[in-house]
Amino acid sequence: MKKRVKLEEIKRLFETKEQLTTRELRDKTGLTERTLRNYLAILIKEKLIVAVGQTNRRYYQRNYAIDEKPIVVAVLQNGEHIGTLSFTYAKGYVFSYLSSYKGERFPSLKESINSSYALFTLFENLIPESTRREKLLLKEGKILNPLELLLELDNTHGNLDFVPLSSLGKTDKKEDDKIPTWKSIKNVILEKNSFVTLLDYEVDIPKEVLQGASLGRELYSSLSGYQHKIDVNLDKKNKKLYRVNKESGELAHYLLKPYASDRRIKNTPYLALNEHLFMTFAKNELKLNVPFTAILLGDNRDFYFLTKRYDRYRGYKYNQYDFAQQLDIESEDKYDISIISILEKFNSIVQNKKSKEDVYTFIIYASLIKQGDLHAKNIGLIETGKKNWELAPLYDIISTYIYEGKKSDDFGIAFDHSNPKKRKLRYKEYLQMGMALELPLSKTKSILKETIKRFQVYFPKYIEATIAFEKSLDYPHFLSKKLHSLYNEKNIEFDKLGVLGEVGLERSCYE
Repeated sequence: MKKRVKLEEIKRLFETKEQLTTRELRDKTGLTERTLRNYLAILIKEKLIVAVGQTNRRYYQRNYAIDEKPIVVAVLQNGEHIGTLSFTYAKGYVFSYLSSYKGERFPSLKESINSSYALFTLFENLIPESTRREKLLLKEGKILNPLELLLELDNTHGNLDFVPLSSLGKTDKKEDDKIPTWKSIKNVILEKNSFVTLLDYEVDIPKEVLQGASLGRELYSSLSGYQHKIDVNLDKKNKKLYRVNKESGELAHYLLKPYASDRRIKNTPYLALNEHLFMTFAKNELKLNVPFTAILLGDNRDFYFLTKRYDRYRGYKYNQYDFAQQLDIESEDKYDISIISILEKFNSIVQNKKSKEDVYTFIIYASLIKQGDLHAKNIGLIETGKKNWELAPLYDIISTYIYEGKKSDDFGIAFDHSNPKKRKLRYKEYLQMGMALELPLSKTKSILKETIKRFQVYFPKYIEATIAFEKSLDYPHFLSKKLHSLYNEKNIEFDKLGVLGEVGLERSCYE
């Protein structure tokens, strides 16, 4: 399987560039020249590529003479057919809007007809990543085109769906004036919760599904990302959590991450409790938009993490994009971006002042808790009304300090491209972020001070709540000790970097 996936990776490179030399392929794949030539020989034998030229001037290109059946997909937005996405070996990928479509066009797909050698990043970022994608790409001994995977997605984020054009019937378009704006019902969607919210629900899901042992090509959730996920709903009357099957036609409103069944649990214990804590703090103490989260007792004396979908309400789906899509980068490059580039793009799209203040607050918070896995797909935009975009509710907020200690960076991405290794920020960098969002200097300073102050004042209560929770379950005080260290060390770091002094705060210490 690994061999076929590597062959597929090399083949896909020819979709991003028509001609490639051995040196270019070696640089892009990391393979030795001998191994690479073996792979190229296989592709030549299968007549998928051809070699042109001799010795040091030789290059390779896709063999477009092969008569392969084109793939043609209808793209639906909330049930309305708005465009067609296709792939042929002669033209690569083409996306075209229907002439009747008058709505807002996708990021990076502004022309009536768009073409590319690679699958457009807007769609590529919807496909699960890493090993989840590898399993999906291999079907009955055949490596699928990523476009074909879009047809297998169900309930992916946002309001897009994909069906074969040949099977498209009458679309079930929901009239815009009948869809409540996201902003008008956001409190209903997001719900309330506190820390610790431990649900005493029956988990009506087979163990093999929780463990992902029988994953194969089956997707228990189409949401992109590396982690195993399961689409679920809650039967609140009977206190039961159950899996939502694609065949049922039911729309899943919750997502379960069964961390306790994940192999990585040995290296990241209490990951669900970690995420639940930092999501809840952002929701209740920083007043940011965060969906309902909870934990459930799982295997290995650990927990499952549950969160509500914030882009769903009854039968409606709301439009949203992450910043890999907005910045037109592939999912595998989600760490090769900077905080400043995200904020500058954010500022060019979002007009709402409160939303600009919220994203600034969030980035400060991420640096406070050392969210060392923060990347372009962890931040998104949601359409809150007709053509109005704001910061999407937050998700995947986890402190990597809990597992990496002082080695953990403040973010998973660089602050800016001029200094890609900078991860710990001084006062001037916090001001620079405010400038990128065109916030008044006085407001930038005020938000920075207030966010740090609220962390200093309220975070000890979360440490105490964690201690009490661990004690109630007779669990070791692993997480509470790490939270204690995080709080004190971040205060020391901010003091030494001069941030506390600049905003008029003193170092705080949790005894």
